[in-house]
Amino acid sequence: MAAETPFVPVKLKCPFCETESVQRYIKSRMFQNDIVEEDSHVATYKWENVEFAQIRPNFYHIWHCPNCHLCEEKEIFRGEDNSGGKLELIKEKLLIYSRMPNSLITRMGLVIDFTTDIYSIDSVIVAHLLAIYEQELLSPNMRQFSRLARFYLRLAWLYREKESLGLPDSKLPDNYATFKDFLASFHEEWPAIPLDEPTALQVALERYQDILNHASNGDVKFEINVMNLIIAIHRRCGRNAEALKMVRGVFTAATKARQTARAAIQKGVNPGPNQGILNFCAGIIDKSTTLSEELGELVFKEEFPAAKEAITKLGAIDPNSVADKLRQLKFSEITCRRVGKMFEKQGGKK
Repeated sequence: MAAETPFVPVKLKCPFCETESVQRYIKSRMFQNDIVEEDSHVATYKWENVEFAQIRPNFYHIWHCPNCHLCEEKEIFRGEDNSGGKLELIKEKLLIYSRMPNSLITRMGLVIDFTTDIYSIDSVIVAHLLAIYEQELLSPNMRQFSRLARFYLRLAWLYREKESLGLPDSKLPDNYATFKDFLASFHEEWPAIPLDEPTALQVALERYQDILNHASNGDVKFEINVMNLIIAIHRRCGRNAEALKMVRGVFTAATKARQTARAAIQKGVNPGPNQGILNFCAGIIDKSTTLSEELGELVFKEEFPAAKEAITKLGAIDPNSVADKLRQLKFSEITCRRVGKMFEKQGGKK
């Protein structure tokens, strides 16, 4: 009897250069997500077979062509997502650069080793970096925000895992002391290359914000889920004030959507789907109310010392104008209101 394996090998042709290679994915029925962090990162998995406990399923999200170095999600390799024709624009440039021995794509691509079942984290990080770089071959107005946001966030998770799990560097090309030194060598060709978790998270945040900025207001659940992910990233980065602003945005969006759905139900318009939206928004409103209170306390504790010092430096000041002065100094609204009330009660005494 063959030994049990979680891997499913797939032999197929690259959609760009038509080179045949073996790609792998993990049988989802063999594991469950165990500990999931706020930004959707799966910190630990629970395997049915404990022998597979060291395997990280997220390592197998990006597939790699060993010839042209296309790095993409399996849907692209399978021809299930044509990305609105944008792939052809990437293909044209990628096939040129992959033939150049000193190009970034070639030098990075040659480091990726997906020929065995167990992938090294360094190969996976490079594959994600190439997936990002290849997307960014498109002009800014042609880039796919959702794909880039997803890739940057997954890259941040990988940097986190390399550090938190203490995963060692793989065999490196000559003349590089560390894996990070190797990545930093591409800085001249790619000035914005993300070399650590905070940088990758920041760009992921910007791309998720791009999704919201270009949303068509057609799918409230999708937009609120994106907003909640932005909140999680802000919190991961220690930006509680920014997270609080977005929580209030979630509350407003959910309240508006609930009112719209309720009105539609009263008119008999799509009662089933609108009831689903109504239920979804009710849960979101409850959660955002609780989170708003929690974050409000954190933000106030963080900002209060600086706010008090700022008002003290202003000298004599009308107690009723304290909140406005703090707003001018870009403190959060909760700090402005609370400190303003404190000074009003104290008659301006500092």
